[in-house]
Amino acid sequence: MDEIKIDTIEWSAPEYSHKERSNDWFWSLGLITIIAAGIAFWFNSNIFAIFILISGGTLIMFTFRHPNDVTYIIETKGLTMGKDLHIWKSIKSFNIKNIDTEPYAKILIETSNYILPIYTIPFPKELESQIKENLLKITPRSEIDESKSMVFMEKLGF
Repeated sequence: MDEIKIDTIEWSAPEYSHKERSNDWFWSLGLITIIAAGIAFWFNSNIFAIFILISGGTLIMFTFRHPNDVTYIIETKGLTMGKDLHIWKSIKSFNIKNIDTEPYAKILIETSNYILPIYTIPFPKELESQIKENLLKITPRSEIDESKSMVFMEKLGF
């Protein structure tokens, strides 16, 4: 079988969308963390309580970190996300979501990976037709949606 040639498309986008959080968000997270750790200590689950405290502290520290830009490349040999290359054989399908209120559109890539089967990749909206045209040459489009837990966590502010 001959290899399908596609145009190379390269862009950079932030690894995640950074949100400014209010003091109430931090107080809520801290209070929930302390209450959950207190309950774990109450039930003599000290290791779990320490895990909860470390997790809460890590979340607070992570919110101060601004996202790095990641370079994405769609090319004949596969899809490159930063340093990771995903060959086309490992990609089952894709979908494109373009929400008017968001600064970037999203490509949802379904892979054969069991740990993280769906990747969400932001891209500039002006590249939508070019990306869709190239991906349709390689892999089918399907109705993939972001996981419900991911949507829920975004609504909570994570």
